[in-house]
Amino acid sequence: MAFALVVTSCGADGDIVARGSDSSLDDGSGDSDGDEGSDDSKDGASSSKKNSSSSSKGISSSSSSGRSSSSSSVRSSSSVKSSSSSLASSSSFAYEDIPGKAITGVYQGFDGHVVMPSIEVRALTSKMEYVDSTVSYEGKIDSTDYRFSVRGLPEDIEYAEIHVSVNNTTNGTIRNYEDEYAVVNLKGVDSLYVNSAMNFIYKRIKYLVGERDLSFAEAKAQAEGELQKAFYAEAEFHDLEKIDVLKDETEGGYWAATIATMETITWLGDSLRDDFWSDAFVVEGTLVLGDELAADLASSFYNCNYLGCLGDVYARHVNRGPIRVNLIKFFDKVSGRGACTSDRAGDVFRVASDTSAGGFYTCDGKDWDRSTVMERDMYKLDFPACGNTEKTVIGASKYEYYCNGKGKWIEARPWSVDVPVKFRLNPDIDYGTMTDPRDGQTYATVKIGNKVWMAQNLNFKGYKNKADEDSTLMANLSGGHICHSKKEAHCDVCGRLYDWAAVMNLNESMDSVTAKAMIVDPHQGICPDGWHIPSMDEFEHIITEYYNSGTDKTADMLRSRQGWGKTVPDKDPVGFSALPCGIYFNSLNMGWAFDDWGSEAYFAATPRYHLHTEITMSASFTGIGSYDNSSRHRHNSVRCVKNDD
Repeated sequence: MAFALVVTSCGADGDIVARGSDSSLDDGSGDSDGDEGSDDSKDGASSSKKNSSSSSKGISSSSSSGRSSSSSSVRSSSSVKSSSSSLASSSSFAYEDIPGKAITGVYQGFDGHVVMPSIEVRALTSKMEYVDSTVSYEGKIDSTDYRFSVRGLPEDIEYAEIHVSVNNTTNGTIRNYEDEYAVVNLKGVDSLYVNSAMNFIYKRIKYLVGERDLSFAEAKAQAEGELQKAFYAEAEFHDLEKIDVLKDETEGGYWAATIATMETITWLGDSLRDDFWSDAFVVEGTLVLGDELAADLASSFYNCNYLGCLGDVYARHVNRGPIRVNLIKFFDKVSGRGACTSDRAGDVFRVASDTSAGGFYTCDGKDWDRSTVMERDMYKLDFPACGNTEKTVIGASKYEYYCNGKGKWIEARPWSVDVPVKFRLNPDIDYGTMTDPRDGQTYATVKIGNKVWMAQNLNFKGYKNKADEDSTLMANLSGGHICHSKKEAHCDVCGRLYDWAAVMNLNESMDSVTAKAMIVDPHQGICPDGWHIPSMDEFEHIITEYYNSGTDKTADMLRSRQGWGKTVPDKDPVGFSALPCGIYFNSLNMGWAFDDWGSEAYFAATPRYHLHTEITMSASFTGIGSYDNSSRHRHNSVRCVKNDD
């Protein structure tokens, strides 16, 4: 892409003038010919006057590279060296009246939480040395649109270093200065851009001129070419000072904006820029980048959910899509993962230095995206295909995954009724079965100690054949059972939640004394013939060696291995496989409500002290608890125990 600056004089308000290829440095006024009478231009100039010093002055300083706190010292002491500075200090001269060469432009780089941005220019020799290291020409820069002007420059100035500094503040406190530099040829030029991509190469240009005896034009062209190769740019760009990196929508413009974006991701720009100047850092035309850089890039691309993660140029660009595509292409290269193509669908890549769960990426045949828990867990294992057969697999973490037979894998660690109850059981346990003759439903059973328990929650709601009905049971059951959240699919996994009358098969209106007298262990209640509602003692001593009142570990023995969302899966050593099916209860404050879905299990038990007793277990405690009072308005899960022979 070829550009040529149209050299024209600037108006008193510092208007930006047109450049070549029928494009212009847009001043926001909508007037492409830079009309001095534009209200917007005048407002911009006025804003600049309010936010900046109105003098150009010589300042004692040493050269600074990169972003550092040195810019505070750059402006710390004053040594007036130029006639324009002396004139500017006189009350008879306004800033706009300072004689000498003037340049205007727009800074397009870091903005952050900006107060009091500053810009200064230093004259350079053809060897890129300071003409006078004690002299700088300070200009004005607006803190809103970053338009700048610098006046009082020598009329014959050719090479110059431009230094832009912005204060990075948090809650009004200045934390540090952000410094960016550019070296340019100002001969015949009075309007230009200063962007963050230029900050990468200013030291490189100086090095190539001073140490390799290249001309400025040769050094600048080589440095820009090396910059393109370093970032694997797929389109060339030339003369960064002529490119509007916020609006240029050519391929070269997008790549210039991509590189400027890299620079304004501060922590990333620092690591690249500091060494880019040296021959040792440029190998076969590309930068030698460490794996940590790839991890940092990945963090910005995938792990951050707000716009500023990719820096200020990206956030302000008129069309961010192509820039993000370019950033991903760069990441593909530096990380070593390569492009995501159709033949790589399902490939999982891990950024080696990223030890977090976010360091894994999966190719879907078109784009890389964050890997699922299972994809991470199966990394470098034989990743199985989920076809049309239900099955489960265990990952490296010992987490379990369920294939639903329809091509979809479901992680079993979080609670989900998409995993059938039979896949929640411990595959190492030899389960028996019991078929409820009343409705024909079959349940897994397990022997724990000397007792045989149902290993699934009861799901009885009525008889298959009306002629077999127990009218008393059906009357007590009526209105006393419900699926959690009133969803039948929940009953398929969790069974039903039953109130006191249904569980005990006793009339709700029965007084407490009479009811307690009728509940004698073993109490059949809602259980089928030959089975009974478990007692508190049976729960507590379900496995005697793990229960005592001080160090109860019963819940650890009873919870299903997966489904509780725990980082370390439970072992379910006895095969009870309790699921976190929650509760339905009547609260004085809320009325009837469902609660604790996915976090707690509540089982009905025969009374110990009061009329209603329930056993509770949760994901966060090792033991079991109990709720024991006269309330009859709580719906619990039911596990039946087989009567002793």
